[in-house]
Amino acid sequence: MGVVYLARHVYLKTSHAIKVILPDLVGNDPQLITRFHQEARAAAAIRHQNVISVTDFGVVNGKIPFLVMEYVEGESLHELLSREKRISAEKAIELMCGICAGVAAAHRLGIVHRDLKPLNIMIRKDVPSLPEAVKILDFGLAKIKSGELLGSFIQAQTTGLMGSPYYMAPEQWADEEPNPQSDIYSLGIILYQMIAGDVPFKGNSIPAIMKKHLSDPPPPFASKGISVPTALEEAIFHALEKDRQKRTQSVEEFLNEIKRAVGYQSFAPMTTATLQPTSLYLLSNSPGAQVFVDNVPVGQTKLDGTLFIEGVQSGSHKIRVVHKDFQDWEEVVVCDGNPKQLVASLKEIESKPIEKPSLPLHTVLSVPPNTEAEKPATISAEEVIQKSAEISSEAKKPFSKSLILLIAGILLLLSLTVVVGVLLYRPTTQNENKEITTTAEKVAPETEKQSFKPEMIKIPGGTFKMGRNDGNIREKPEFLVTVRDFYLEKTEVTNAEYEQFVKETGHPAPPHWVGGRLLDSEKMMPVVFVDMNDIQEFIKWRSKRDGVQYRLPTEEEWEYAARNGADDNLYPWGDKWENDKAAVEVYKLMPVGSFPKGANKWGVLDLIGNVWEWTSSKIKPYPGANIVFDKPNNFVIRGGSFNSKSTGDKAITSTTRGDVEPTRKDGLLGFRLAHD
Repeated sequence: MGVVYLARHVYLKTSHAIKVILPDLVGNDPQLITRFHQEARAAAAIRHQNVISVTDFGVVNGKIPFLVMEYVEGESLHELLSREKRISAEKAIELMCGICAGVAAAHRLGIVHRDLKPLNIMIRKDVPSLPEAVKILDFGLAKIKSGELLGSFIQAQTTGLMGSPYYMAPEQWADEEPNPQSDIYSLGIILYQMIAGDVPFKGNSIPAIMKKHLSDPPPPFASKGISVPTALEEAIFHALEKDRQKRTQSVEEFLNEIKRAVGYQSFAPMTTATLQPTSLYLLSNSPGAQVFVDNVPVGQTKLDGTLFIEGVQSGSHKIRVVHKDFQDWEEVVVCDGNPKQLVASLKEIESKPIEKPSLPLHTVLSVPPNTEAEKPATISAEEVIQKSAEISSEAKKPFSKSLILLIAGILLLLSLTVVVGVLLYRPTTQNENKEITTTAEKVAPETEKQSFKPEMIKIPGGTFKMGRNDGNIREKPEFLVTVRDFYLEKTEVTNAEYEQFVKETGHPAPPHWVGGRLLDSEKMMPVVFVDMNDIQEFIKWRSKRDGVQYRLPTEEEWEYAARNGADDNLYPWGDKWENDKAAVEVYKLMPVGSFPKGANKWGVLDLIGNVWEWTSSKIKPYPGANIVFDKPNNFVIRGGSFNSKSTGDKAITSTTRGDVEPTRKDGLLGFRLAHD
C-alpha cells in the first residue's frame, strides 16, 4: 500500500525509512487523510523494542501521506522462511517471544495490528538474541486501507503466496471489526507456518482460502511429516479456534501456553540460567500514587503518571497502585526477562476532577520511561512541545522535499537530545534496586514444616482390553492385558509436597517458580516442569520418608485404572464425554481434585485432563501394530491436559498415548506415583 525510501539525515547522518502511502493503492477514499492522522498518532504512541518506531508523519500537498520510521537492517520473516522453508520449534518460539511482546504492547494501548504476517516482521541482523532482534512493522496501517477487503486481496496477488488472506481471522472474512483475538489468530498461523513450513489453509483462489479459514480445522502437524509435542500443537490450535470467544484471549496467554508446552529448558532463552531481571514501565492517571510490587513499596508515579521500575525478577508479581483520591488498582504480571508495560487506570473515590498529567499523552509516551523532565541534563518536555508547535505552524505552508527532511531532522535532533539527557541520569538509586531485586524472595513466606502423606488407593488386579481398534494408530489394535493388585495415588503430586522435597534435599526447584520459591496460590496445583531424573529423586525422598517403595505406574496400570479395569470404559466415569468431569478445554492449570465427579470407580481423580502424566513404560507398538516409533527410548505419557480437546480427531480418552524424552520438562506434564 506504499513505497518505502531509505533516507539519510543531512545533518545527523543517520538513516531512516520513509514510507509514502500512495492514494492509488488504497483507493480514492475521501476519509484516507483523516484515518491516516488517527492511525499514525496511535502507531507513534507504541514505544517498544520489538516495534518499529514511528518518529514523524505528515501529508504532502494534502494528498500523499508519509511516515518517518526507524531504519532496521536485516530481513523479513518472509525472506527467512523463503530461504529455510521451515525452522525448528525452538527457534520459532524464540522469534514468537519477541513478536508477542511487541503485539502485546500495542494491545495494551488499544491498538490492533489487523495485518500480521511474515512480511511485516523484521529480524535485525546485528542482534544475536532472536527475541530482541524482532521488529514489527505497520501497526494500524491496515485500518488506513479502503474499508473493503479488496485492498488486502490486491496486496496478496502482488506479493506472492505470503499475502494477507493466508493470515486473516474468520471474523475478518465476515467483515466484522477485528480485535486482539484477530491478531492472536494471525500469530497462530505464523507459528504454524514457521514449524510446518507452510500455512495451514491454502487454496487456488480467494474464495477457496476463505472457506478453509471459516470451516476447516487446521491439519495436524503429523499430516505434514512434522513431529511436535502434543501440548504445543494444542496451544497453536487453541489460537486458531474459529469462534474468537473460544480462542486464546490474550497475547500473554498465547505465549504462556506455547512456553509451557515446550518447557522452560527446551531452548536457551528460557532456561533458568538466562532468566534475567526485567523492567516495568507503569503508565497511570494518578500522579503521586504509591506503587507496590508484591506488597513492597518501590516508588511513586511522577507528574506525568509514570514510573519506571528496574530489577524485577522473572516470574509472577502482583502490582498495586495506591492513591488517596482513587480506588486501589491491582494486576498480576508475569515477567519473563523482557520489558513490560502496564497501564493502570484508577477509578475516582469522589466525584472530583482527576488530576491529569501536565503533558499530552502522546508526549508522555514519546519520552523514554525513565526520564525525569526536571533534571538539568535534559531538555524539558515543554520545550519539545514548543518547538514542535513552531514546526507544525511552519509545516502548514507549501514545502519541498528538502524541507520535509529538515523538519524530520529537527524533530529527531530534539528527541536525541532528550534521550542523551536520560542516559546521563538514571533515577533508580542503589537502595531502590536492592529493594526490587529482593522482591522474589518475599513472594512466599516461610511456612511451618508440613507433612504431605499421600492418599494411595488400592486397585484390584484383573484382565482388560488395552487399546481400541477405532482409535488413533498408536492405540491399535486392542489386546488383552493382565495386571496385579497395586496402589495408585489419588491425585497428581502437588507443588506443596514437591516444595517440601526441594527444601529438605536442596534439589533444584522447577524453573518457573519465582526465585526458586512457590507462590501460595500455586500450592495445590500439580507440579510441572519435572523430568524423569527429578521424579526419580523425588521417589527416593518420599520412599525414605514414608517407608514405602514408590514408583511410577506402568502404562498398563495407568490405562487399567482409567478404564475401570474389566469394564473397559472409554473414560474414568463411563463411555460418554461429560463436560463437568475433567479439566479439558479450560486452558489453565487447575488445583488437583477440581473435578471430583470425574473419579474412576475406585475414587482416583484427575486421570483425564489438567496435566499429562509420566509412566514408567517406554513407547513401543502394541502387538500386531503396523507402526514404528523413531524414538524408542521415549517414555509414555497419559491423560491429556487442560489444553486437550474433548471432541474431534484429537479428542482425549483413556486410551490416548503420548511420548516424551526422559529429559523433557513441560508445563503440561506432571506425575502421580504407585506402589505394589
